[in-house]
Amino acid sequence: MFAFVGLVSNAQHTTPRFGTVPGDDNTGRVLTYKYISSTDGSGADSLYLIPSAYKTIIRVALTDSFTLKNPSVIKSYTGDNIVIVASGGSGKKLKFTGANWLSTGTATLSSVGRAVITFIFDGAKWVEVDRTVQ
Repeated sequence: MFAFVGLVSNAQHTTPRFGTVPGDDNTGRVLTYKYISSTDGSGADSLYLIPSAYKTIIRVALTDSFTLKNPSVIKSYTGDNIVIVASGGSGKKLKFTGANWLSTGTATLSSVGRAVITFIFDGAKWVEVDRTVQ
């Protein structure tokens, strides 16, 4: 009897997507962008993210509350960005759950009904760097 055990290791990258040594491409030509659009239905809706681009833009139309679950770090590189653009009525909520977010917490929309929240990947976690909620 033979047993074959194979292990595949997928981990986050602690280097950026672009080159950092002389002669490597650091012009932005190799960077990729991803757009995700989601509409929140009634009740507890959520989205699990697997960011795999230099910049991932997520547009969410809020009906009540919407949760962005623990984002994967497997395909993430240091310096990658997530930009969340949320819209909805006053009092609608955008929540973040999981250990891979370093966030200031739930975003509750006010009378203007807009939120833009930006995260950057630091090689281990998605760290919130900017938040505008109106």
